Amino acid sequence: MRRRLLITYLAFTAVLLLGTEIPLGFNLAMNNYHHLVIRQVSAASALASAAEADSPAEELRASAAWRTRAEAYGRESNATVLLFDARGRQVYSTRPGTRVNQEAEWKPVLDEALAGESSVPLDYPFNVSARPLFVAEPILQHGKAVGALATITPTRSLRLQVASDALLLLVVGLAGLLASALIGIPLVRWSLGPAHRLQAAVRKISRGEYSVRAPADRGPVELRELADAVNGMTDRLVTVLEAQRSFVADASHQMRNPLTALRVRVEALEAVVPPEGQENLTVAVAEADRLSRILDELLTLANASAGDSDTTTVEVRSVVEARAQAWSDQATRADVTIAVQGRRAAATCLPGVLDQVLDVLLDNAIGFSPPGGRVTVRTRSNDTWVYVEVEDEGPGLPDAEKDRATDRFWQGRQPAGRKGSGLGLAIATALLTASGARLEMEDAQPHGLIARAVLPRLVPASALARGTEAGREPDDRSSEDPDVTAADQRRQG
Repeated sequence: MRRRLLITYLAFTAVLLLGTEIPLGFNLAMNNYHHLVIRQVSAASALASAAEADSPAEELRASAAWRTRAEAYGRESNATVLLFDARGRQVYSTRPGTRVNQEAEWKPVLDEALAGESSVPLDYPFNVSARPLFVAEPILQHGKAVGALATITPTRSLRLQVASDALLLLVVGLAGLLASALIGIPLVRWSLGPAHRLQAAVRKISRGEYSVRAPADRGPVELRELADAVNGMTDRLVTVLEAQRSFVADASHQMRNPLTALRVRVEALEAVVPPEGQENLTVAVAEADRLSRILDELLTLANASAGDSDTTTVEVRSVVEARAQAWSDQATRADVTIAVQGRRAAATCLPGVLDQVLDVLLDNAIGFSPPGGRVTVRTRSNDTWVYVEVEDEGPGLPDAEKDRATDRFWQGRQPAGRKGSGLGLAIATALLTASGARLEMEDAQPHGLIARAVLPRLVPASALARGTEAGREPDDRSSEDPDVTAADQRRQG
């Protein structure tokens, strides 16, 4: 907005300068030509008077003194002086070879002078051109025209003066525009100061700093009203978040205990339930477990959506190895191998987020992998992001289902014996989003799915310094680790 307002201000200033300087430039050009005409007419009248005094009535001749005067004027003004008798014959020229009949528009001016009339050009305000200025004055004796005197003056100096004036006006205009910019920049900053403070407050609130309030005591009335509205909206948002947190805490406390008690009592019925009802009892216990799991996932999802904690630094390779080992028993039961690849890298996220996301991704990968399959957990990084990929060898997902996989309670084609709630990927997406990260999915080759958590990278200053001294990035100090399977980790433990 600052740039747009400054451009508008400078454009308006430029239009004002042009509206002032263009007419001024035309006025200066006309005045210069006017002065040139007046000088030429005055000089021609003076030379004509001198010729009248020095010439006999019966024959018009240029005396030596007059010639000296005419030649001096011609050298001084770079003009050509011509003398004509009463019949229009040219009897003298300071530059021999000059002929008036070469120019058709000069002949009527000369005829008027021979008739005894002055020939001041009436169109001089508009005649700024490359053509010379032609002025003719009658030579009178006893009130009768006995000849005419004409001057031909180049207008090159006039055009140079007009160009010089235009250049001066251009420089003045640019200087005025520059001065306007130097004055306008602080004025624009001052004008937009309240808007910038409001923007900074809104940006902090959007990042989860709900204790921040927009300044509503300074600036224009409209911005103060907007700040009041933003503060009111923030207060209502804080109230809603507090109510949500209270609900999450109450639900966690009020529902977990009854569910646990219900499961215990249902299991206690096993001794008194007849054999034909044992199957229903088993289903009831399983559904109680499923309801408890869904409750846990819903509470996790609610906490993730309201995540307003500060991010922390995690070393992703260590977290990956720990979660792979934690899931190794379930992978063994499913006849699936977990392999870990990649380098060490530091990333930022909310506390415990990467662990929970890996739990979701590993659970899905193991559940969808065929017996004897392999789940590969891979870490890699660039200058900005750290990538944690979980690749399985299952059937994968069509492109249309990838877009829906993170929807709450959406379940695709489930393998036999797997009962999901449809909340796992939704929880992972919410957790990553709250951490400034994201979840991506793409097809694996030749089949399977790659679920990728992309987290902001954090590189310590010491590591950057060491990498600079070594002439390479810190992550490049070692080659990619070979596969480490969950079984290997158990043996190493």
